[in-house]
Amino acid sequence: MTRVIEFLISLLVVAALFVVIGLFLPSKRTFEYSVETNRPMATVNDLFTGFSRFRDWNPLARYDPRMTSEITGPEFGVGAKFSYHSNDKVVGSGSWEIVEAVPGDVIRYRLVNESRGQDKAMTVHLERTGQNNRNVKITQRYDVSYGWDLLGRYAGLYVSRNVGDDMKRGLDKFSTLLATIPKFDYTQHPNPLSFVDMPAQDVLLVKTNAKRSNEEIATAMTNQVSWITKVMAANGLVADGPLRIVTNEFTTDSYGFDVVQPVRKSATPAGTPAGERMSLTLEGPVSYDQTPARKLAMTEFTGPAPGLPRVRDLVRAWAMTHGRDTDDRPFEEYLGGVSTMLNEDAKFKVYWPVK
Repeated sequence: MTRVIEFLISLLVVAALFVVIGLFLPSKRTFEYSVETNRPMATVNDLFTGFSRFRDWNPLARYDPRMTSEITGPEFGVGAKFSYHSNDKVVGSGSWEIVEAVPGDVIRYRLVNESRGQDKAMTVHLERTGQNNRNVKITQRYDVSYGWDLLGRYAGLYVSRNVGDDMKRGLDKFSTLLATIPKFDYTQHPNPLSFVDMPAQDVLLVKTNAKRSNEEIATAMTNQVSWITKVMAANGLVADGPLRIVTNEFTTDSYGFDVVQPVRKSATPAGTPAGERMSLTLEGPVSYDQTPARKLAMTEFTGPAPGLPRVRDLVRAWAMTHGRDTDDRPFEEYLGGVSTMLNEDAKFKVYWPVK
């Protein structure tokens, strides 16, 4: 009986110590971690204020690749929400919801998950830094309150490991993702960027190369357009959209490209998706193909054609930041034809297919 009493007293002492120590432990915990990038502020900001690339950098999916998720609310900014569910107890179910978004300054998320604590928040602070403020310092901070949950206060002793290690992994992966995105600030582009759908089309095309000279490139394009026009006339075809130039290779010395003209039979209504392959009589370097229906990132550009390479990179950076990796080759529609391509008011539509 004495031993039982001694055992009970020991338990009470341990419990009392547990309570006393717990009362002196912090009821709130904070952890933060920083990285720096040379990518534009807009690229960094857009990746954090939307969830289209969230799984590419956040470590949640690292624990369970089969985790299901859903994005609701607006595409960007306050109200955007990423909800997830996993049968893995380490992940469980929960959500990240953007509750504050000040462009180029702060993005705050409300966190809901199955770990101990309440009022959980993840805050990302963005700060221009480096020479001429060209870099961006990213500081991610986690805040949690345990209140009078003494077990939670003890759990808080390990925040720097449980949450902190994941934050470090996440921001390091975020930096790796940024490194794959072209270093161009698409917010400086005067025209909107968007995703568009393009139907399957019949096209005539000629592959060609030219030296990196505006005059030689224009001459090569003009010569190939003449061949395409001849084949169109011989087969009763008409243009089904503007002339396209598809970039194959762009080096310091040469430019490899396809001259492409969407076509249709004259009796077919404009914009009708391509059906069965046509039987055509081809001449010279001209070939016939069908392009599949696809989704593309697109913008418009006004100015001489030598400005197009930069716009292509802007389109690619914007697409990747908005959740789509680019695919295949970029191309432009020459809205005024080859003859106007070097004019200050030349107009183009710039496309890049996306996955």
